Amino acid sequence: MVKKTRDPEKTRAHIIEVAFGEVYRKGFQGVSIRDIVAKTDLTTGAFFHYFATKNDLGYALVDEVIKKVTLETWIYPLAAYKNPIQGIISRYRKFIETVSDDFLTYGCAINNLTQEMSAVDTEFGEKLHSVMRLWIEGLEGYLERAQNEGYLKEKSDPRKIAEFIVAVHEGSFGLAKSFRDKKILWSSYYSLRDYLESVSGKSEG
Repeated sequence: MVKKTRDPEKTRAHIIEVAFGEVYRKGFQGVSIRDIVAKTDLTTGAFFHYFATKNDLGYALVDEVIKKVTLETWIYPLAAYKNPIQGIISRYRKFIETVSDDFLTYGCAINNLTQEMSAVDTEFGEKLHSVMRLWIEGLEGYLERAQNEGYLKEKSDPRKIAEFIVAVHEGSFGLAKSFRDKKILWSSYYSLRDYLESVSGKSEG
């Protein structure tokens, strides 16, 4: 009988994929290694070959999944817009239009983990803070570009606006989860849109 061989990278990626789904639905502290192993064809021993501890797996979720999703959702797409402010508005609208029911039930992954783990584990907190910082700095960079090109008023502070945008997003995500009501997201969208248009400079026309 030929012994089955595994591709280490694919196996590790599969563990992370399964773990992310479990953690998203149950919370990090609500999931055990046994729960994760049960969703794969691995043994517990094989799991520990890839991750020395459950926390190490959690750190990988932040570094390799949550960071990637955050940047791909909120930052990278802005490169396609001539006016970054309109890009920020459009991306938020598109997100709300396409968001799944699971999001209203389980919420925002980075928001959930920040609330659950930042005060419990220092390294978790630092990694989550790093993702938030990348998000804010990414927005800040595009807002600076908008200002340089006349799309943002000169007296505006790109850093403060970037922080405000992330605060609106994360606050509305948490509130929408609490109420399980998409109307919360639309309310925050219209308020954010009106604010960003109020600090905009020239129009694209």
